Amino acid sequence: MSRSGGGAVLDRVALSSPQQKLFRAVALAAPCVFLALVPLAGGVFHPVFTAAGVLLAVVVALVPDSHAPLGLVVYLGGLWMIADPGLDLWTLAAAAALFAGHLACALASYGPPGLVLDRALLARWRGRTSVCLAAAVLVWLAATTLAFLDLPPDALAVGAALLVLLGWVGFLTVRLGQDGPD
Repeated sequence: MSRSGGGAVLDRVALSSPQQKLFRAVALAAPCVFLALVPLAGGVFHPVFTAAGVLLAVVVALVPDSHAPLGLVVYLGGLWMIADPGLDLWTLAAAAALFAGHLACALASYGPPGLVLDRALLARWRGRTSVCLAAAVLVWLAATTLAFLDLPPDALAVGAALLVLLGWVGFLTVRLGQDGPD
């Protein structure tokens, strides 16, 4: 007979393998690093919003296989927007922290709490991580260049950029889908 509620969640954490506990710790620490980077990047510090983000990160660390990680990513993205930080190297650090938290949740969600992921799967994710972080650097470089040029807004250019982005996402979806089951 299984229990539901907080006791079951704590049981799952207690039964976690050391690898899964590490993933959960990263899932908690990475959003906290992101929240610390907001004022460092020149954004406005919101103590209530930051506390809510930490609370949501705790929920995510406890149940990484729920919808809470998606809510956390959306919440942190919204917080970054309202904090209005600059576009400097802190932005890259925040993107890496957000990615680390998301990746830790994905890896912690692969199976039961006692699961230890094999080296081949982790190697595949290392390759994907490299591609994603390289893409983040390229996007940051492009955004920094465009911000430096101080171009006037152009609806046609934005539409074209969104079409290119949509094509790239479609390409990556097909390409990563061909890797086969993890």
